[in-house]
Amino acid sequence: MKTLEQAEPKTQVSELHELLNELTDYARTYDQERCFPKHAWTWESTKNFLHYHLNQGTLLFVRDEEGSVSGLTTWWRWNKKDLVDIEDDEIFQNPPKHYADGDLLYLSDVVTTNPIAMKSLAKELVKRNPDYADLEIWGTRKNKRTGVASRVRYNRRILDLIK
Repeated sequence: MKTLEQAEPKTQVSELHELLNELTDYARTYDQERCFPKHAWTWESTKNFLHYHLNQGTLLFVRDEEGSVSGLTTWWRWNKKDLVDIEDDEIFQNPPKHYADGDLLYLSDVVTTNPIAMKSLAKELVKRNPDYADLEIWGTRKNKRTGVASRVRYNRRILDLIK
């Protein structure tokens, strides 16, 4: 597995769009509408979201030995105090400002087609957030019984267990 951090500054605009198109196609094909449900996310809005995270430095993706994308993830670093008045369904409509040193790690989207890709993404996420064990780690999960998505707090060791 090869973890690609982000596009190089010298990346041509056409190469960047090609990469974002590839990541968008992958996400919309393999996420089973957990992260990007088609009734709420268009192809273009998914691409814009991934582009936003690429620019913010909070998009990781992995390619397999053949060069195909086999996983991607996005995350945020927020300050807990900024989440107090935000409802679960509003968190991505108007997200708080990302702070590289925020005191909360929010695992936003994870799409993988290979367990090794998940391990590679978790290792890189830990490398990029070396203070993760001191942070609260949150995400959004859809309840399989009710179909309702809501915020969940993960055990701080979740990344240790994955990697």
